[in-house]
Amino acid sequence: MTTRGLSELCVECGLCCDGTLFDLVKLEPGDDAGKLKALGLPVSVSRGQQPVTRFPQPCSALCEDRSCRLYAARPWQCRTFECQLFKDAKAGRITFAAALPVVKHARRRADHVRRLLRELGDTDEHRALGERFHRTSERIESGDADEAAKHTFADLSLAMHRLKLLSQKRFYTLNDASSPGKSPSPQAAATHSQTKL
Repeated sequence: MTTRGLSELCVECGLCCDGTLFDLVKLEPGDDAGKLKALGLPVSVSRGQQPVTRFPQPCSALCEDRSCRLYAARPWQCRTFECQLFKDAKAGRITFAAALPVVKHARRRADHVRRLLRELGDTDEHRALGERFHRTSERIESGDADEAAKHTFADLSLAMHRLKLLSQKRFYTLNDASSPGKSPSPQAAATHSQTKL
């Protein structure tokens, strides 16, 4: 696939930036946190013995057309991350024509999860799907839900499971699951912590 075709695939997708695959992006030592903050990224430092400089997903630099308004100044993790589908296309194991339906299918699954979250009262579109699902799970499991909400939550759980399976198969790479720089998606968050590479 040509470089142009690869970049078109990314713009058709955007799952690594919209809170579907990852909950946050960890900054690396070479990243200028002050500059990124000045450019509008909500960079923060976590509390703990080993503080981590990071910003949440969905990324505030992601435009409606799924382009990046900070592309030239994007952090190292964003510069270097390549999902499995991208790697397969780059290596010629899949064509653009075959990869595009995979992206569209994943986007439909993520949109379905978002619809179910909204039905259950979570309308915070500025939070990653994993975080929203976890929050909703805690609320429903606390016993504060009627029968209709419980049925919708069952649908949501199945939708998240299906999205996780697809993400594991087509988007996450082996390094993603164990990478200290990744804060996984809502789906993967249950098995390992993911930050964006």
